[in-house]
Amino acid sequence: MKITIYLAASANGMISNNRNVPDWLSPEYGQGFMAICERTQAVIMGKTTYNILAPNYLPLKEGSLVVLTHDTKATPAQPNVLFTSDSPQAIVAQLSAKGHTEAVIIGGTQTVSAFIKAGLVNELILVVEPVLFGKGLPLMEGVDAEYKLALQEVKKLNENSVELRYEVRK
Repeated sequence: MKITIYLAASANGMISNNRNVPDWLSPEYGQGFMAICERTQAVIMGKTTYNILAPNYLPLKEGSLVVLTHDTKATPAQPNVLFTSDSPQAIVAQLSAKGHTEAVIIGGTQTVSAFIKAGLVNELILVVEPVLFGKGLPLMEGVDAEYKLALQEVKKLNENSVELRYEVRK
């Protein structure tokens, strides 16, 4: 299964500000976010990302929305949401069993780190937004290994935002 990470980042590499409010994201990021979620029909996120999006801004009404959380008994906002504390490998197996061949990770730090550490990520798409955060969430935490990336595409999205598409070398 192909696993892509699709995230926005500040110019200094943070994927969220310390307020956890996505008011710094460009409309172009939002368009790309919705497009990749629609294309894959399988979306993986952490509980903090879910809490920001639910119930009104979840990216799929159909398909699979997997939320990594320790609170697996939480009530989902819609029927296609699965709260799980399973390993990244088990999540990929579950999505494959449902017929998915591709999935996208849309946040956050712990989820990205878990899938990177498991060696399951094939592609990283970063939309670099024109903002700097003094405090915020890094792309990864607790990842000791080094991963090589191969730049596949650079796309200017608007006057100040760019999209960087990397292949994760294994």
